[in-house]
Amino acid sequence: MPPDDHARRADPDDLDRLVALHRAFCDIDHHPFDEARARAAFAPLLADDTRGVVWITDRPEGYAVLTWGWSIEAGGPEAVLDEVFVSERGHGHGSVLVARAIADAEGHGMVRVFLETELHNQRVRSFYERHGFVADDSIWMTRAFVDLS
Repeated sequence: MPPDDHARRADPDDLDRLVALHRAFCDIDHHPFDEARARAAFAPLLADDTRGVVWITDRPEGYAVLTWGWSIEAGGPEAVLDEVFVSERGHGHGSVLVARAIADAEGHGMVRVFLETELHNQRVRSFYERHGFVADDSIWMTRAFVDLS
């Protein structure tokens, strides 16, 4: 049985919880964690929806980050499902967050939502496929202007 849809839009009062959850996300996915960078990244998303939105759940704790972009190829606005994390996996709570993020993107007039996964993580790709995402042949490349390690 799927969980109740208990996700809500995060607000500035959720900043400390989101930073702590992001730390757990980084630990699990072996990404570097920088508290100051996380706070600076979450704050504008919590202030208003100019750059994107954050959905949060309380039990179990989790969040999904959706940010806005623009694509000539897509013909307009698109969203990036940047992060999804749930402290207790396998109970449908991640699905609730993804469904909320997708609905929010559609409600904001986005043409598409895209995301990236680690090459080795077939489990998470299967999860996203169940939500209508399909793999394509694009390869993301990055050029950082700050040290992200």
